[in-house]
Amino acid sequence: MLVRKPSGYYLHVTCYIPREDSVRKHIGEAVGIDFGVNKKLTLSNGLQIRFELHETKRLKRLQRDISRCKNGSSNREKLRAKLRKEYEKINNRRKDVQNKVLAYLKQYKVVVYQDDFIKGWEALFGRQIHASGIGGLKSRLRNSLETPIEVARYERTTQECFQCGKVHRLSLSERMMECECGWESDRDVNAALVILRKGLGLEPKQAVGLDRPELKPLERETAARILGSNPYICVSFTQ
Repeated sequence: MLVRKPSGYYLHVTCYIPREDSVRKHIGEAVGIDFGVNKKLTLSNGLQIRFELHETKRLKRLQRDISRCKNGSSNREKLRAKLRKEYEKINNRRKDVQNKVLAYLKQYKVVVYQDDFIKGWEALFGRQIHASGIGGLKSRLRNSLETPIEVARYERTTQECFQCGKVHRLSLSERMMECECGWESDRDVNAALVILRKGLGLEPKQAVGLDRPELKPLERETAARILGSNPYICVSFTQ
């Protein structure tokens, strides 16, 4: 298929391979994902993925130059062509980030996430959410993963203790979950574990083996290989 883009014409080729050749070995059985504003993705194994792609200085300069040009002038049309190319570059970088994150999540047999209302986040944290493209990433999860499980939007996850299920009143500034039952964890990791437990349909007493996760060496190597290849992705680990 011949595709026209602002930067030129491209040939889009689709290749098919036998199904038996496409079967991959999973690095883990199940993982939960908690989406956030600062830490874009926090996995139930403690892996945190951050990424942001803001407007470039060149894009802002082109926008200023266009605003000063006369409507219908040849210079304005040339600047508009350059502006479309710059938008294409940013969109390609954003899509590559999404592709890398999805490629890593595909290494798990089951992926559980919550149906968060991203458009509501944009009203409060517009620039941060828009720059991350997190909404586009969430919309691709359903169709890109082998076994995606979605937890209902209004299920309590962030303020619920993973170990006993007690609900706590946490402000945005409180980053640790500390419960009377003895459970202590990073707030986002706790939420990812609660999402995983609820997605698998387990009660707190049944979630034996899911608590205190440790990132396996194979998971670390895979994250470094796939996510580390993109300069706009920052990966860290927390407990």
